[in-house]
Amino acid sequence: MIEVQNISKNFGAKQALDNVNFTLPDNGIIALIGENGAGKSTLMRIMCGYILPSIGKIKIYGHDVFDERISALKHIGYVPEISALYGDMCVYDFLMWIAGIWGIKDKNAALKNVSKQMKIVEVLNNKIESLSKGFKKRVEIASAILHQPDFLVLDEPTDGLDPNQKYDIRQFMKEYAQTHIVLISTHVLEDVGIADRVIMLALGQIIKDTTIEDFKKISKNKDMGEAFRILSNQKKGTK
Repeated sequence: MIEVQNISKNFGAKQALDNVNFTLPDNGIIALIGENGAGKSTLMRIMCGYILPSIGKIKIYGHDVFDERISALKHIGYVPEISALYGDMCVYDFLMWIAGIWGIKDKNAALKNVSKQMKIVEVLNNKIESLSKGFKKRVEIASAILHQPDFLVLDEPTDGLDPNQKYDIRQFMKEYAQTHIVLISTHVLEDVGIADRVIMLALGQIIKDTTIEDFKKISKNKDMGEAFRILSNQKKGTK
């Protein structure tokens, strides 16, 4: 279980997150949505131990992300929106290097497994800089799941990809989420549609935490974008 407890974050005078609380179960897809500046990426970075909150705690399967950092991070795989790849390395060398960082004993087996999961076998010997955006995204995700983390965090996983690439990434997320937790931040409503649960942020606060079925009903059978605009505007009106 993932526990987010009373998380607030200030950047100087700006409050990015304001008393955010929720728990995540042991499997399923959770979509984190909100307008630009709502606090989505900040929340993800705090959950993955990249930045400290001003107030609050994150527990990953009972381990505090900051007090028990190594134990907590062993459960996490994280793919940020901005690429963290090394373009001058070939895919095989990059993934073997990441496997070594994780201390994976059978690196070849781990690499073979993620290569099949992410359908990157054909580009293992290619330089990363030569890959299409879709294959780069696959390699990023492959590097994040080499240790088969219980909690996979993906920031804008299908942004800028073509329809076939988006389909493949969504299929992977659905399969992985059968036995793991997948948290995605997205502006792509088709990505939201495959989630089991939707958490909506506005002005650094949760304005709705609901099932995908309920989310679709909020706008009275209009599109999901309209549902978000309704709730977001309601929240702004209370500030």
